[in-house]
Amino acid sequence: MARYISFAVLLAILALIGILFYRVMIGFFVPVFIAVVLVVVFQPLHRWVLKKVKNKTHLAASLTTLMIVASVLVPAGVVVGLAAVQGIKLLDEFNESNIRLGLSRLRSNDFVNLESPAALQFRSIDAKLAEIKKVVTESTSYAEVTDPKGRMAGDIADVRLRLDEIPLAILSHAKEKGANHSKANGKKPAKDPGDPMLKQKVDAYLQSTFEKVQQLTVSLPKFLGNDPTDNELAEHLDDLREKAGTIKSQIIAIEGLDPASMAHVSSVRSALIDQTLESSFVAAQLNASMDRLAPSDVGNLNSLQESVWNVNSTWQISRETLLGGRIVGTLKEIANPSPEQVRQTLDNAFAYLQPKLISFGGGSVAFVIKLLVGLTILLVSLYFFLCDGPSMVKTLMELSPLDNRYEEELLAEFDRTSRAIVLATILSAVAQGLAAGLAYFFLGAPSAFLLTALTIVCALIPFVGTAIVWVPVALYMAFYQEKIPNAIGLAVYALLIVGTIDNLIKMLILHGQSQLHPLLALLSVLGGMQALGPIGILIGPLAVTLLQTTLSILRRELSEFNSTPSTPANGLGST
Repeated sequence: MARYISFAVLLAILALIGILFYRVMIGFFVPVFIAVVLVVVFQPLHRWVLKKVKNKTHLAASLTTLMIVASVLVPAGVVVGLAAVQGIKLLDEFNESNIRLGLSRLRSNDFVNLESPAALQFRSIDAKLAEIKKVVTESTSYAEVTDPKGRMAGDIADVRLRLDEIPLAILSHAKEKGANHSKANGKKPAKDPGDPMLKQKVDAYLQSTFEKVQQLTVSLPKFLGNDPTDNELAEHLDDLREKAGTIKSQIIAIEGLDPASMAHVSSVRSALIDQTLESSFVAAQLNASMDRLAPSDVGNLNSLQESVWNVNSTWQISRETLLGGRIVGTLKEIANPSPEQVRQTLDNAFAYLQPKLISFGGGSVAFVIKLLVGLTILLVSLYFFLCDGPSMVKTLMELSPLDNRYEEELLAEFDRTSRAIVLATILSAVAQGLAAGLAYFFLGAPSAFLLTALTIVCALIPFVGTAIVWVPVALYMAFYQEKIPNAIGLAVYALLIVGTIDNLIKMLILHGQSQLHPLLALLSVLGGMQALGPIGILIGPLAVTLLQTTLSILRRELSEFNSTPSTPANGLGST
């Protein structure tokens, strides 16, 4: 009994010391783990060096460590350093004025028209209609909510005012675009301004067109007030569009404008006619809907609430029409934020990033010290693992209660499989990142080193991989930088070259080796990152590989147990 008690106390002491050991060593887990991975990957190189120096263990470990530093750590440090510098510069340029300038360039791209001249009015109408809906929904008295001096009456007046401003905002935007006819045709502004009255002529031309369209829609409120049928409304709109088409055809040449500039002004004028007509119809339709919110002697709160819902429904449909559809409208909302929305987005982004940057970088001195300590531990661990690795493994095997045969098979299988998988994963990621980096650099993508580093990291993620980086970069180059050929070249290069390198390298390295199922590989990477951070990209697949290897050994052992014939208790075989 005393021996069992002593053994139990020994186990308890061992558990306490193990917990203490874990708390002491967990802070150095990342550099030690990286050292283990490097030892596994470069074990063949170390054996070659050991043979060349005639089994001088310490010299071989030193030379192998220097080779690993020269071939892996130094290039990685250079890339990460340059990426960090570009990242800091990019973060420094991440301010409100640059974002607003970028959004302005994004709106004027040549692919999708994301300009919304009346974005301010749209946001105001949205807010006011939401307030009306809230007031009517929360109110319990019809007389109170329909008070001519109440909140709803004031909000309705504001909505009507904003509706009147929409055509004026469209006209102002058209005049601004018409004045940029030289820029639109890719010309540099001439030193000689030419006709100083040219802008006034273009503005007058657009103003005259605007007034003609406004005259067409003067009768719309009265027409809608008579509750026309759908057929009558469609016929009336067709008639208005036909008359607007007649106005479009009445093109007048402006003296002083060359044909290309005149074509640009005519295009702006045509868009002005269409947008003014649609906005006038929407304004008349919404005003007619809001007329039903006026107080009535026979009105009640339920009917008023139903009318408010109809007003909101009418506005949402009309708003989508003015913005060009649901998808384009959503893109226009994103590309036309208010200054307050830009400022709030920036504040939220910095509020999210600041704690992470502080925890990652801390103070500059503390970060440098932590980085140097981690690098020192990595190099020292790498040296001693290369030098004393076999004796360490032998000691652990002696302390382990498992059978030596199991341990040797497990270590051999894990060493073979993990080296192949880690080597294939890292080499393919680096090759993809460097190949993409060449394209970023020569095709003029911004922050090429930062993008290269991000591509290497994202290449470790199965399925999506490098597309996480190069797809947004290609879109940025096409829509923002307006480098359409470069963007197309990057997309084609990434699909044909960068995407193919991954399969080629893994096929060459993993031939004959066990590979993880693609779904299991994806889950292991994402799960490892979620549990352990960036280092989980490597630990996740390694853990799954170790589990897979262990289960394979267990399956074989169970097969051997099942195939071994049982021996009767009396020692005689069955008859």
